[in-house]
Amino acid sequence: MKFVFALFLVGVLAIVKAEECHNAGECVHVSCPENDYSLDCHNRQCTCTHTSATCSSQNDCNDGNCDRTQHCIDGRCRCGFGFGGIGR
Repeated sequence: MKFVFALFLVGVLAIVKAEECHNAGECVHVSCPENDYSLDCHNRQCTCTHTSATCSSQNDCNDGNCDRTQHCIDGRCRCGFGFGGIGR
């Protein structure tokens, strides 16, 4: 039983590791909400970065076109974060 659990855990870790991106070209499974966003790979996670909006907190990122959670990361508004293999 321990072997089955260990095998399952290794399989999950392999899937999670395989979903990390190294550049935006690996994020083709993600679509950004509008022209004001560009597809980006930030911290090995696919995200959509607003092309002009800057921020100092999440409250600065209130764009009604983003249908995902908005984040303020490194002074840039990002729509969604951490898209794995399940894009939209």
